[in-house]
Amino acid sequence: MATLVCGACTKSQPIVESNEVFPGDLASVNRELTHAESQRVLNAMASTRTQQNIDATRPLETSSQGRWSDVYQAAIIGARKVEMSVVAQFVEPDGLRITVVSLNNDHGELVVKGNAADGVMSATATLGLFGERTKDAEALVKSFYSQLHELGAIPRPTQAAPVAAASTQ
Repeated sequence: MATLVCGACTKSQPIVESNEVFPGDLASVNRELTHAESQRVLNAMASTRTQQNIDATRPLETSSQGRWSDVYQAAIIGARKVEMSVVAQFVEPDGLRITVVSLNNDHGELVVKGNAADGVMSATATLGLFGERTKDAEALVKSFYSQLHELGAIPRPTQAAPVAAASTQ
């Protein structure tokens, strides 16, 4: 019984303090980076500070018309600016349908036509039980476009080309 209690009280050394190597490890614990590898790591770290590209693989670019990947975020921020809230989004074949609700509980939707290849083609909104809140709907569309433009001004990596499946013959 005493050996069981003493055995349970002893702590094993943490892995970082022990030099134990496991068979499944992919990298050696004693590996030193080459000059080229360390330079690449330093360039990657510096690129986050200076907002430049890493190894010239995916340059950072702005978008004057707005990116399709920013549409949902622009809708959320744009709706918030005109005192509305995004409830849900629905992906449709020709774009997105985003459901919104206003402070006085008027329901509506923002319909954004476009896709990732072409970007945003158009945006329209309806608000109210019968679509009677036209001024608020216009304000929502204007705010959406404003936010899409602001998000497009942020430099981001360009979209990588999709990988095509290899054909077997």
